[in-house]
Amino acid sequence: ETHPWHLHGHDFWVLGYGEGKFNLLRDVEKYNLVDPIMKNTVALHPYGWVALRFQADNLGVWLFHCHIKAHFFLGMLVVFESNVEKVGDIPNINYGCGKNQSHGPAIVFINL
Repeated sequence: ETHPWHLHGHDFWVLGYGEGKFNLLRDVEKYNLVDPIMKNTVALHPYGWVALRFQADNLGVWLFHCHIKAHFFLGMLVVFESNVEKVGDIPNINYGCGKNQSHGPAIVFINL
């Protein structure tokens, strides 16, 4: 099954992709460092790999996850922190959007 991986808060360059286990010596030679495509979602095929590059210039906490909902809950996600010390304190009262306003805080912490 192909996995659509999505990065919140940033765009990234797709440097390369391939099949099988990534080999640092062999596969780096395939990278497109001249004019790589910029995206925020990339398809990762079964038994494959994708090499990405992004500039962590948007402070905050950002998810990088498979967009298949069940896979998110199975742990196919990573959290990137970028200059979080500059974010400041989270207010005691969180204001959500729409129906979320009546259901308490909009922030959920998940430990996997």
